Amino acid sequence: MNPKALLLLGLLLGALSFCPACAHWSNVPFPFDFNRFKDQPIPEDVAPWLKGGEQSSVTTRIKKVAQKISGDNRRERLFRAMQYVWKVFSYDRRLNTEKFKRTADELFKSRILGGCSDYALAEITLFRALGIPARMVVTANVDWMYQYQQDRLSMTEGHSFIEVFLEDSWYLVDSTYRLFFTHYNPALGSYPHGEYFCGRGRDFWDMGLRSGQDLDRMLGEQALNYGRGFKEPSYPRYPI
Repeated sequence: MNPKALLLLGLLLGALSFCPACAHWSNVPFPFDFNRFKDQPIPEDVAPWLKGGEQSSVTTRIKKVAQKISGDNRRERLFRAMQYVWKVFSYDRRLNTEKFKRTADELFKSRILGGCSDYALAEITLFRALGIPARMVVTANVDWMYQYQQDRLSMTEGHSFIEVFLEDSWYLVDSTYRLFFTHYNPALGSYPHGEYFCGRGRDFWDMGLRSGQDLDRMLGEQALNYGRGFKEPSYPRYPI
């Protein structure tokens, strides 16, 4: 299945998870025994990623949500935070046209999310409110980049990931597919689902993304400079 179809499937499953008849979906068992993990001190070069940006400010509203989420270590709080978002928030595909325009506080006020950018923004802000250093990563789909090199009118295709610092290293989270990746290499450049690195920041505004046009420009520049030789990373993945 191509990355675009997988993304649509992930969003469909997300929509199903809010149906009362499908409430069991939010109770999928955690894949880890959290007691096995011990937090290490957060290094000085990682600590700045505890702080949000203008779009991802940890407001009083978000702090109150964080107080409801328990966990003895960063890993457990991360998993419980992701399940909270998927249980409490709903999905409305019409809001895809509003991507990058709303703040995290506005998302938590409405509890209605659009595409992968909204899920990533809501979760990265909640992670930081729970003491988890986190960074936003925007990617471009490799197949789309090849197509764009031939036809610059092709519709932009990319994705949003979150990097989180747990125990003593960085891990990768896909908030749309509800996946947690281990053995992650932040310097690799290649990402799951056929995606390639475009930018990293505290949030989308921090990367200069405030509209769909801004995204088209960022991903388009990456596409025109992209070569060949993409290899899908073989990170172990766990559903949340």
